[in-house]
Parts: sequence; structure tokens; C-alpha cells
Amino acid sequence: MNVKHNQPVQLTVAGAIHLDDVAYPIAPLVPKASNPVRWVQSVGGVAANAGCAAQRAGFSTISTELVAAVGDDAPARSLASAVSALSGLTTRFMPLIGQPTGRYSAVMNQDGELYIGLADVSLAEQLSAEHILPKNAPTQALLLDANLSLTCIESVCARAMARNITVAALSVSPAKAVRLLSVAPDIALLFCNRREAMALTGNVINASLQLPLHDLADQLLDAGFKQLVLSDGSAPVLIHDSQGRHFIDVPFISHTHSVNGAGDAMAGATMAAWLAGHSLSDAVAQYGLVQAAAVVRGEQRALSL
Repeated sequence: MNVKHNQPVQLTVAGAIHLDDVAYPIAPLVPKASNPVRWVQSVGGVAANAGCAAQRAGFSTISTELVAAVGDDAPARSLASAVSALSGLTTRFMPLIGQPTGRYSAVMNQDGELYIGLADVSLAEQLSAEHILPKNAPTQALLLDANLSLTCIESVCARAMARNITVAALSVSPAKAVRLLSVAPDIALLFCNRREAMALTGNVINASLQLPLHDLADQLLDAGFKQLVLSDGSAPVLIHDSQGRHFIDVPFISHTHSVNGAGDAMAGATMAAWLAGHSLSDAVAQYGLVQAAAVVRGEQRALSL
């Protein structure tokens, strides 16, 4: 698919949606003790966060659809109601009878960084290629998250290549990122962070071994990936595309509310802007990082339940 400015594009974002329960401490956390916190419940999941960000980017030429699996319980109905409140975002949820909707519980520290997260996102692994990309779907671009099963990822990519559909992917976590290796040549754009890149390139994840992003990017290209958005916390984001390699500074943030979902938001907004005709560097700088920073500062809240 050739991306052209002002060309209407149907974007399908597929992967995980779940209930987010996030605890924000009122005082410094004390291990093995009762800690006072403030709980916030909202829509979560990599695909859900990215799909919402793509829609919020506000491009009239980009129609965003979220495809995900849910249970047949009250949380599933709450998620559907909350997502429907975001104007313009369409959904195709696959209900799995007798199964609970996914859930992610997280405790943040006082700096807004993740202290511990507990994720049950196994429902995403039950999505099939037929559900994500049925025969007559109008999809022209896909954004897949690596919560999907390896079988599903490979089948979806095969279908997409046969129909000239652009495929991008979010690597999600070091453990799940490796699911993308077998389809690396089919992925037009990869979103990942340092730890995920280390896993994808077979490097041992070690705090004392900080390979330069340049080296990690070269190894990702050797693995078959073509274009990259490679992040590393507050360090500049590495962009590699047909125009070359660039670094884009991350906006300074004086106070971190929460990093939860920021990377997903960057990917979703960047994807929408890129499909709308912006260069990858401009898409990251003007849309992706802007939405990510808004999440970190607490200005862009997740959809509340």
C-alpha cells in the first residue's frame, strides 16, 4: 500500500483490551506492609490504547477500528460502553463464552513509574486471522500487538501480504516481542523499546549492558524489519525509515503522573499521522510524542469505566 496525503485509509488495530486497575500511592511504598493508595479503573490494553490514540489524532481521512477479544461478563459490557464514548472509533469485539475479560492490575510508585504490574491478557491469544482480517474486510492498514498468538500473527500477515495491506506492529514486551521475528519482512513499521529490541535481537537484557540504540537498530534491520520507531525512556527516540535515521527528543516532563499506556499512545497516534501522509519523523514528533507526553503528565486520561 502506498500512503498518500489525504487518501482515506481504514486502519484496523488488533490485540488486547482489558480492564485496568491502577493504584497510585498516597505515600512512599513500603514492601510487606499495607499501603494507602488511590485506585483508578479504566479501559486498558495495548491495542485499545493505541486504537484510541489513533482516533484522537483527529485525521478525517483515517477510520480506526479496534478488534479484540472479551469475555461474556460485566467488565466486557463496561469496556464496550466506555470505548463507544470515543466518537468515530468502531469496534469488533469477539465475545468468548464462559471466560472472564482480561485484567491488568498495576501499582505505580510516587514518581509515576511502574512498581509492579499483573497482567491477564490471554484472551488476545484466542483471536484468529479470520476475525481480524475477514475475506471482505475493507482494511488497508493493520496495527497488530504482540499479545496475539504466533499462529494468528503469521496468518494475518500472510493474508495482508496477499492483499497489499500495510502491517505495523507493537512488540508489547520482551517475552512477546519474539513472536514478530518470523514475520519481520512483512512488517512495514515496528514500534518497540530498548528492552523489547534486546529480546528481538537475541541480546541478554542486562542493566549493565547498554548497547547503543544505533547498534540495536542495525540488528533489527538485519533481522528483517524495515522501518523502526525505537524508544528508550526519556532518551531521544530513534527513527529509521526510507529517509534515513533520525533522533527525536522526548518532550521534557517536570512531573510524571503515570507512564501506563504512553508507549501505546505514541504508536497509535504516530500510525494515524503516518497513514495520513506525514513523514515518519514528523508523525512521531508532532503526534506520537505529543500524545505520549499528555498521558505521562496525566492530561490525556484513559477511558474511565
